[in-house]
Amino acid sequence: MKNKPLKITPIKGRPMLHWVGKKPLDVVRHFPAQLSESVGVQNPPAEPSYREFRKNGYNLLFHGDNKEILSSLLIAGFRGRIDLIYIDPPFDSGADYVRRVKLRGVNGNGNGNGNVAGAEHSIIEHAQYEDIWANDNYLQFMYERLVLMRELLGDRGSIYLHCDWHKNHHLRFLLDEVFGAENFRNEIIWCYHDKFATGGKAMDKNHDTILHYSKGEHFIGNEIRVAKPQTTRRAMRKKVAGRTVDILDEKGEKIYKDYSDKKLDDVWTDIGRSIAVGEHTGYPTQKKSELIERIVDYGSEDDSIILDCFCGSGTTAAVAEKLGRRWIAADLNRGAIQTTIKRLQGVMAEQNGDLLETKDRGFIHYRVNNYDYARQAELQNIIRSRYGIRTDRKDGFFDGTVGDQLAKIVDLNKPLTRLDIQIIKDEISSNRPDETRAITVFCNGSETGIIADLASEKNPINAITVRDIQQDGMMTAQPAQAEVTITKKAKQATVTIAHYISPTILARLDIDRTLFDEQIDDFRAQIDCVLIDTDYDGEHFKIVESDLPKKKTDFIEGTYVLTLPRAGATVAVKIVDMLGEEVLETSP
Repeated sequence: MKNKPLKITPIKGRPMLHWVGKKPLDVVRHFPAQLSESVGVQNPPAEPSYREFRKNGYNLLFHGDNKEILSSLLIAGFRGRIDLIYIDPPFDSGADYVRRVKLRGVNGNGNGNGNVAGAEHSIIEHAQYEDIWANDNYLQFMYERLVLMRELLGDRGSIYLHCDWHKNHHLRFLLDEVFGAENFRNEIIWCYHDKFATGGKAMDKNHDTILHYSKGEHFIGNEIRVAKPQTTRRAMRKKVAGRTVDILDEKGEKIYKDYSDKKLDDVWTDIGRSIAVGEHTGYPTQKKSELIERIVDYGSEDDSIILDCFCGSGTTAAVAEKLGRRWIAADLNRGAIQTTIKRLQGVMAEQNGDLLETKDRGFIHYRVNNYDYARQAELQNIIRSRYGIRTDRKDGFFDGTVGDQLAKIVDLNKPLTRLDIQIIKDEISSNRPDETRAITVFCNGSETGIIADLASEKNPINAITVRDIQQDGMMTAQPAQAEVTITKKAKQATVTIAHYISPTILARLDIDRTLFDEQIDDFRAQIDCVLIDTDYDGEHFKIVESDLPKKKTDFIEGTYVLTLPRAGATVAVKIVDMLGEEVLETSP
């Protein structure tokens, strides 16, 4: 399918907000989805379509920029088909969100395997996303995606946007503009009573806001009753000759009824914020299942389609799966997608048993424009730590300072180019004429001659020094390596994982590879899960067997005996480590 433009319905009414760089979203580009993985789906289509989605029982998970994913869904026939959208987007909080990753077995598992020498080597802060926005980029980012979501909503559909005090006032205006102020339904206050007091002069912030807008006048809104803090006794009454009177018993005394529940209103104080231990994924902004379940119960029906395009740890998809709703989920972060896949396999196993028996409730994972923010962010975190870069959140161009110099980390997915250097010089000359500090540029390789050319410049005011992480011996560019043997006999195969090493994990632990065996007793401490396809076609990975340890102190088994669909079938083993890096090994 060609990358063709997609027309968007114009917004009616006058703009509610203005910001620098505001532009309407009249046309968007469509990028075809690429089939990546499936669970419980035997013959998934190469690209998603509403027709196939509705005819079959599977659900959809997308990895990529949700602007492009939403556009792909419109092209695929989902316009006007979504009944409920829940999103928990970035809040513009100015924070780096990280998942604290602990290697498996670091607390011991009965026989001491997996212990990492030294407490400082037990936990890795794994970057998930930066909630840091320059100028008015946040408003344009949200505006464009809300327009696309409006296109996808059906006539009875609603959007529930989760936010907090950082941007709820701006987001309310954006929703008014995109969906119409007349379609505002509720400002839901989620007061989490289990938050610890932080003290200080200002009052503690103890609630989030969920903004509910419908597509039109008629929308899905089921009656939900919740428990009252205290039971209320009320006299029973009836109408007699147009008047409401008390109902009396044989003795002429009023008859009372106890009420222990009430109709749901827009202040929710009965759902805490703490995640149950068994449900916690470690994802930094994970929301409680009970919260999402209430929204889904209220705003959808049995045959509704639920969409969450900032899915994070996959709570919305997991709730929809448990409630039997159809769902579509998406995220830019590969770690979020992996967490969601693993979590949904657990839900499906609880409800259906063997993954091979879930043909009516499987899901398909597609990639749209193969983005991988997590890898880039992880490399940047390693660089900041290794070189002592002090981050400056107020600077929208430079990454901070190192010593008395400005620091700039360029795109680490490609070598440093002369254009990169020119952009830095243009920033100084155009926007910082009084800047006198020198600049250190961090890169992952460079074009031939750049470093020499910079060194030959005579007495520049802002001298530029290049630090190439490859030349400095950092192993960030090296992929993980696994020793996997796959033996086959007739329709049976045995898979054995003999070793695994991740240079990225070693770099984050700040230990040398030569010291690995001394500090980590069992290589399986690095591995989060193992996924197996017993009939791999070379492109589409069908997850038919998985090893998903339930406890953080448990290891993968490492050896698997498998039944093949036929003799000679290709076996593929996907190893996912604690930082989300994947290694794929296949049989001959």
